[in-house]
Formats: sequence, structure tokens, C-alpha cells
Amino acid sequence: MKTAILSLFLVILLAPSATAQKRVHAKDMEGTTWQMVFDLKKEADNAIERIALSAVGGFMDEIDIRFDFRKDGALRVRVEAFDEEDDDEFSTWDVNDAGQLTLGESDSFSSDDTVFMRDGDRLAAFEQKRGKLVRKDSIYLVRVNN
Repeated sequence: MKTAILSLFLVILLAPSATAQKRVHAKDMEGTTWQMVFDLKKEADNAIERIALSAVGGFMDEIDIRFDFRKDGALRVRVEAFDEEDDDEFSTWDVNDAGQLTLGESDSFSSDDTVFMRDGDRLAAFEQKRGKLVRKDSIYLVRVNN
């Protein structure tokens, strides 16, 4: 009986860490390219919002934003919208002591208080709200094969 209770206690104690996001390491980012994905459907709370966000989502599908992470914190942001020529912008990136990826601002991208943390093969976006990190399910980064 004691073994079963101890096992149950360990499962309850370790379960949150199994679903927790993992730290980002700067060495893993250098030389990689990531694409920003907007999944706006997850933001909808009702049918009207789903319809509106589906229309906006179709619009967002025409925008391709890619981040090329270079050494020494240099970041190239490539934006292609509506089959127009790519627009390259330059910014910075950093991984803080908590293992959170932060992106500098560019003409097309403003990160505000957004940080990214590893979630499987994605980099999930989080925002600081009331002193806590809150996941933004509608935005994430996926690695593009180089």
C-alpha cells in the first residue's frame, strides 16, 4: 500500500514537469531558420469569432515570416507577403538566463514581452501577464530545413 501511495505521489509531483516547456540553448539556434506560424483559430471563443478569425487566417496564410538566427546574436528577418519580393530586415536575438529566446524588433516584427520556449519541435510563444508567463497558442515557430 505504501508503495502505491508513493508511486501515485511521484506521478502527481512529476507530471507537470513532463508537460513543461524546455529551455532554449543559444548554440542550438545559431545557423538555423524558423518560420512564424499564426494559428488564429485557437483564439476564438464563439462561432462569430471563429468566422472572423478564419477570414483573417486566410489573409495571414499569404504572409511568410522567417527568422535566420546567426552567430553573435544577429537575426535576419525575411518577410514575403502576397507573392511580393522578399523584404530582408535585420535585428537581434538572445537567450536569457531562464532559457527563453527573445527577439529584437524590426520594421515588420515587434516582440513586446514575448519570449519563446521549446515545446517539442516547436518554439512556443509566451507573454508576461501579471508576473506569470502565459502561453500564446496562436503563435509559434517551426524549424525550416536549411
